[in-house]
Amino acid sequence: MLYRAILLLSLFIPLIGFGQEPFDYKAAEARIKKHIFSSPDSTRIIIDEILERKDLHDSIRGTVHNIYGIYFSHMGQLDSSEVHYKRALAYLKSYPKIRTMPLMNFSVDYRNRGMYEESFRCLSEALEICKRLGLKDKEAIIYGNMSSNYQFMLNYDKAVEYSLKSIEILKQQKSPTLTSSTQKLANIYLKMENFTFARDLYEDCLKSFMSQKDIMNYTITLINYAEALLHLSEPNKAEKALREAIGRLKELKNPGHLAIAYSKLGNIAKAKGDLKGAGKNYKFAVDILTGSNSLNSVLIAAEYIEVLNMKEDYNEALRVIKLVRSLPVFNNVNREDKVRFDVAAAETFSKTNNGKEAIAGLVRAIKVKDSISKADAGKYSSEMQARFQAQLQREKNSALKAKNLGLQKEREAERVLMYVYIAVSFGIIVIILLFARSQWLRSRLHREQLKRADNERALLLKQHEHEKELTNAQKEIILEKERELASSALKMASYQGSLQQIVLHFDDGNIRTVAGARKELEGLMKQKDYLKQFETRFNALHPDFGQSLLLRYANLTRNDIEFCSLLKLNLSNKEIAQLLQISPESATTKKYRIKKKMGIPDDAEFEKTLSGI
Repeated sequence: MLYRAILLLSLFIPLIGFGQEPFDYKAAEARIKKHIFSSPDSTRIIIDEILERKDLHDSIRGTVHNIYGIYFSHMGQLDSSEVHYKRALAYLKSYPKIRTMPLMNFSVDYRNRGMYEESFRCLSEALEICKRLGLKDKEAIIYGNMSSNYQFMLNYDKAVEYSLKSIEILKQQKSPTLTSSTQKLANIYLKMENFTFARDLYEDCLKSFMSQKDIMNYTITLINYAEALLHLSEPNKAEKALREAIGRLKELKNPGHLAIAYSKLGNIAKAKGDLKGAGKNYKFAVDILTGSNSLNSVLIAAEYIEVLNMKEDYNEALRVIKLVRSLPVFNNVNREDKVRFDVAAAETFSKTNNGKEAIAGLVRAIKVKDSISKADAGKYSSEMQARFQAQLQREKNSALKAKNLGLQKEREAERVLMYVYIAVSFGIIVIILLFARSQWLRSRLHREQLKRADNERALLLKQHEHEKELTNAQKEIILEKERELASSALKMASYQGSLQQIVLHFDDGNIRTVAGARKELEGLMKQKDYLKQFETRFNALHPDFGQSLLLRYANLTRNDIEFCSLLKLNLSNKEIAQLLQISPESATTKKYRIKKKMGIPDDAEFEKTLSGI
């Protein structure tokens, strides 16, 4: 997007510079291209110099503010990028074609802060402009951004739908941005845990980005490619890809993606059991992302807290929990990331004797997972319930231990009340045992209910399969009957045609016996019993066809319905003409008149209508 913005700026640069001392815009453009990623501060100086000009056209000033917004977004300063995108939109109000650019960039910033409604609003405005002006390439990019929004919202079906829309348009346009849309599709499949397919798409994208010399997209793709490899148990290849990405990101001065790359290295170190290395990488990532208020900070913080809990570094874990919860973006993260964070935090609180916070965190996690289970058959609900019950039991055991300790101290101080204390203790133990038993019975009942639900679901699936097989069998029988009926009709038509040929042969004879035989055969030809037989068998196979057709098209005659019955069996005009003893031209005319009565000019639509009745 930044590269396109710079190209657009270069189109307007020759128009500027009148009325002030000469300024070398060509040189400024070259410097922006050179330093935007490797030396962002130099780029900022150049942009400031351009904006200080008094003679800038609104279209140019708006375009420059858009580039400034991209600069701040690249640096992770989303508040500043928002200011410049708004200024760009104000200056470009009368230039809709250019206005689409800050709208799309603005939508990405909103998405990165979890403000999906605002992001879709920007994209919808840009899409309306593109459709009105016929900007197909930009329309495809907008669909790709909508796909990314749905991916962040965990609505993967919609994400795939809009990604494929984008790819289809770009294929038709033969656009070089097709690779970027393919990368977005790979990201969706990565989130859907189709790691093999995602890996294959990433490999194609990496080759394409490298051939296009698109280093930024190549580097970002390396990070996601590494994650796919990690899930496919290829940690060495994943680490190699991440090391390459980190080296390039340091040159590009992109802290946001650099932090994500370090978090992936933390995943690899954790998988290898190197908790020290994992913690170091996670800390580096969290420190960067929390400073930029990024959505990714919550998931990476959860991973960091898990490692800190394993290392028993609870003070650092508590610091991270407090820091992340204070972020404005915390309430906008997707549900799965928030669940993982709450579970990790609950573990920390339980280890630091803060049972109240631990249980509250697990309750929040369970509530979120309950809402997720409506769309996802409860992937983690059993685990959440088990953790919750285990935490409750630990709290009860701690309370019991404290009470017993108090009883022992009182027993030593007041031995006279020993028997009373024993009785009290015994009563408490009985109550606790009864309570524990009730908890055990409740847990057992819950497991049985889950098992019963699974059995019922399996039975329903089996019944559905049986009904599906039965339906397929019935369809096969109907098709077979239709084929038999068509064959029978054609045989009868052939028989009638043969009789006609015999009659024609008698045209050359003169004797009386020949005349008598001809008369008899002509009588046979006039018999229409075979059509009645056909009608009877057809109605047995399709009992509601004639009535349904007449209800929908009341102006059809009985002959029209009989003709349509033959068409439903997929007989050709020639075969129908032979069966009805008319010419093929008459059959074609008959078919045309029936279509006209039904108001259906298209043959394909006509056949589809008959087959659907």
